[in-house]
Amino acid sequence: MAEQQDDAFLLRRIAYGETSYIIHLLGRTHGRFTLMARGARRPKSPFRATLEPLHALHLIWRPGRTGMGTLTDVERGAELVDGAHSPEGLQLCAVASHLFQDGDPHGFNELERAFSLLAGRSSQGGLLAGVWSLLTEHGFLGGLDHCWHCSEPSEQLAWFEGECRCAACGGGETLNPGLRRAVPAFMQSTRVMLSSQDLTMWARMIQDVLRRHGIRPLSAI
Repeated sequence: MAEQQDDAFLLRRIAYGETSYIIHLLGRTHGRFTLMARGARRPKSPFRATLEPLHALHLIWRPGRTGMGTLTDVERGAELVDGAHSPEGLQLCAVASHLFQDGDPHGFNELERAFSLLAGRSSQGGLLAGVWSLLTEHGFLGGLDHCWHCSEPSEQLAWFEGECRCAACGGGETLNPGLRRAVPAFMQSTRVMLSSQDLTMWARMIQDVLRRHGIRPLSAI
């Protein structure tokens, strides 16, 4: 079969045998897919220095007849986030790895936007914004101006088990109206600041949503 190519982000790599990796990727055109990188762990392998997360990659591979394809070439491009944001960038990759499964045509643009949100903000705020964006694009979140249970708009909303709820649907902890206004603004502008109290509550909300959908909670918030 003819070789294929794509721009991609490396989500994770798993040691295979003594010298190889199985690599999980999000491609601009191909979505989520998996390749075998044979010999990539050898000291002199050209893949060893290029197959790094948090970099733009351009891949060429040979499709498999029945299983995963085999990597034949890779070029590493620009760094997606600086070193200070690397731990948070890796957490974005971990969340994306859970959201987008093999064969899913989506994911590249969503993760690219999450990296952009992280890169322009503080580590904590950027991570929260990036994960919030991924969860929103995947359909796990609604807006903070209406009940996620009945979809009715409401001036007063509460947080209950990973959902915004109105009083009629059984609310939990009341959400500060200031937080409800600040989060969308923070997602749009790097000039918006959130208080430590709002950041703490926003982090709790994100952790609840991750748990609700069986995704490991974040560790760097």
